[in-house]
Amino acid sequence: MKVEYLNPFVKSVVDILEATVGKKPAKGKVFLRDKYPYKTEDVAILVGMTGMLAGQVVISMGMNCAKGIAAIMLMEENLQELDEYAQSALAEIANMVTANATIGLSEIGCSCDITPPSVVTGQRLEISCQEHVKTIVIPLEMDIGHVDVNISIVETAKYAR
Repeated sequence: MKVEYLNPFVKSVVDILEATVGKKPAKGKVFLRDKYPYKTEDVAILVGMTGMLAGQVVISMGMNCAKGIAAIMLMEENLQELDEYAQSALAEIANMVTANATIGLSEIGCSCDITPPSVVTGQRLEISCQEHVKTIVIPLEMDIGHVDVNISIVETAKYAR
């Protein structure tokens, strides 16, 4: 994946988490996944991408981090469970992150659309990609926990430059 495609995601996720959680997350070292399927934390939010770039973005985090983020968004002291409202709040974060990244991509001439987010919860979640699609990971640390943004996108043959 070209760096010019990654930068809008890095900017978007840091900006959105800072705006919603109230503190700027610390970005870890970006890395390339080398094993598929890969394991995620207890909560994964998936958003598909189509257009000049196609694939998926998976934002994953532990259950406590997910509850913490959702509680802040729902203006609650804390959450006992990740109910439908909490899951909707997390889906909205993924929607905002990916939508803002597509705006950044459009500024460099790369037109993309996104699918509605899906929230998946459970232990030992595994995510697969097509064999030729590599996954870049942006790790983020916050007071309330760790978040990984997994970006698995490729240029589509129809639009490849």
